[in-house]
Amino acid sequence: MESIDVLVAGAGPTGLTMACELRRFGLRVRVIDPAPRTTEHSKALVVHARTREVFEAMGLRAAVEAEGQALAAVQVYFEKELLGQLDLEQLGPAVPRPLFLDQSTTERLLQDHLLRLGGAVERGRKLLSFRDEGAQVVATIGGDDGREETVTARWLVGCDGAHSAVRHGLGLPFEGSAYEDMFDQADLKITWDRPPGLGCAFLRPAGLCVFAPLPRDRYRIIVMGGDGHAPEPTLEMFQRLADELVPGAVLHDPEWILRFRLHHRMVPRMAVGSVFLAGDAAHIHSPAGGQGMNTGIQDAFNLAWKLAMVARGAARLELLASYDAERHAVAKRTLEMTDRLFRGATSRRTMSLRKLAVATVLRFRSLQARLVRRMSQQGVSYRETGPVVDARSWPRASPRAGDRAPAAMLREGDATVSLHALVASSPKMTLLLMHGSSRSQALSIAGRELAERWGRSLVVRDLVLGTGDADTLGDPSGAMVRGWRVRAPELVLLRPDGHVAVRAPLRRIDALQAYAARWFQQDATCD
Repeated sequence: MESIDVLVAGAGPTGLTMACELRRFGLRVRVIDPAPRTTEHSKALVVHARTREVFEAMGLRAAVEAEGQALAAVQVYFEKELLGQLDLEQLGPAVPRPLFLDQSTTERLLQDHLLRLGGAVERGRKLLSFRDEGAQVVATIGGDDGREETVTARWLVGCDGAHSAVRHGLGLPFEGSAYEDMFDQADLKITWDRPPGLGCAFLRPAGLCVFAPLPRDRYRIIVMGGDGHAPEPTLEMFQRLADELVPGAVLHDPEWILRFRLHHRMVPRMAVGSVFLAGDAAHIHSPAGGQGMNTGIQDAFNLAWKLAMVARGAARLELLASYDAERHAVAKRTLEMTDRLFRGATSRRTMSLRKLAVATVLRFRSLQARLVRRMSQQGVSYRETGPVVDARSWPRASPRAGDRAPAAMLREGDATVSLHALVASSPKMTLLLMHGSSRSQALSIAGRELAERWGRSLVVRDLVLGTGDADTLGDPSGAMVRGWRVRAPELVLLRPDGHVAVRAPLRRIDALQAYAARWFQQDATCD
């Protein structure tokens, strides 16, 4: 009977991210999926800024952005009347822009990355049953060939979609309901006079209609609020719609036309014993805002480093409980937000109110920037739900403990390194000694003492304002020392997923020591 660290059920974007991260951190992983191949169609479409940071940490950002189509602007119409334009390029580099990329391409890039890491997806294999024995999960897997085998794993992670066998095996309810409205969708090419990267959204009494740019000079047309009793959608039906909304546009070369109904559901918890749920296996909702795949990928990114630290003996088993506390709260907020967006976009009773609200947002650049940032998921925080400590005096400047650390480019010797890539480079937490413009000897001594005691769980790096040197990270732009408003020597503990675990001035080093004693293994020694 084979014994591994983690059995991952499901090889969509969530399961592949999970497997890649676990392999990158050195765990023994098997990934199974009943489908004979990756998806051929672009189910999920949007890759938001926070997910691109995840891909950057994995070493995939350049490949993803090379194959994606950046969204330049969105024109919003009330029927045929142009209300205004959301111009993302005009919002400046500080406002993250979404990227459109076929799910099939996302899966291909992740699967190729998994192969480079020494892993592989076992296609045509599915989870038949499992039992959690506390110290291990015993699972039976099989395929169409009738061959069954038993696998023991320390943990089982269900990334197996809305019809999850793992969720059913846990007996967890999938609470929620289906939307009454139907969706009609087509992926195709359009010959028209609009520039690349331009999206269009049409508010109509019959339902919202969106034209979204895809890679390879294609577009996705989504019509929300359709009637389930209407004839199945065809290219001719979409052409008639285009004739009405964008006269002169010619639709051709369809790759995928379908009608589907959506649900909004989630589980009451995302972890039971040694079994975890992630992505669509735990939460599904409308595509409003393009949140689904991004939320699932970040579920995986949150859980993988925690499993790795516990597996290596660097963290206590109790750390794994923070996965459900953190990500269930995020999933709940996301479901509520997408539900409001969907109902607002499809309601036939509030057309005039929607027109006014949309026109108001399009009139003010600050409101546009706030909306785009909200969709980017960079604002997700674990201040109230995670194992975090902020020992500074009030008022506390952001980022606070639990927040995502803002992106920053640092100097490491002669090279420039991304903060998010730096902290994700190992399954340890990164303790930044924030010296300011000059080095603090007391801070350096404190850092060495912490490294001696907790070296298996954290890596200590000095950070100074300026270019630094061979042994010290430099902050040439002041994005961290000044941007974080560090006014005295400070200890900042960053998690591998880029969130702040602890902020404490040197005089409150006891807060960081207490955090380490609570979450790290007491007998940890340097590697």
